[in-house]
Amino acid sequence: MNNTLLAAALLCLATTACSESTKVSDDLPESSANLENPTGRTERVESGATAKPVRIGEGGPRFDACQSVGEVGRHDSGALPVLSAPFDAAAKKDSLAPGQRVYICTRSIDQQWFGIVYDKAPAAEEGAPAGPGDCGVSSPVRAKRNYDGPCASGWVESIYVVLVAG
Repeated sequence: MNNTLLAAALLCLATTACSESTKVSDDLPESSANLENPTGRTERVESGATAKPVRIGEGGPRFDACQSVGEVGRHDSGALPVLSAPFDAAAKKDSLAPGQRVYICTRSIDQQWFGIVYDKAPAAEEGAPAGPGDCGVSSPVRAKRNYDGPCASGWVESIYVVLVAG
């Protein structure tokens, strides 16, 4: 029995060794011979910065949706630009005056950007800091999600925001 199996295996091996070989390029007429870029893919270039929504509820269901409150400090241009994503090339959505209070809901991985929620209503008294307003982020939410509440949201550079609470 073993001799029969051995003979069958040798016969299969011999027929495989004698079969006609083909090259990959024969099977794929559209294949590239460029060794530098064999797939033919080009580098992805973004035509413009894409928006990244501000996430709330990152602390979990037992904590407020946005766990900190901050106050906008002085910016080189006077008003702090609010961007649509956490990087310099992102589109400008708005700007905030010094003293404006904001909810800090999330941070970029490198901690250079805050994802904020803010109310653009004017301050109640002249010279008083504008409060963050009732934006629906002072109580817990069940799960992490993008902010879609009544106030505005966006991304600001963290060095221009001073933590006030949280």
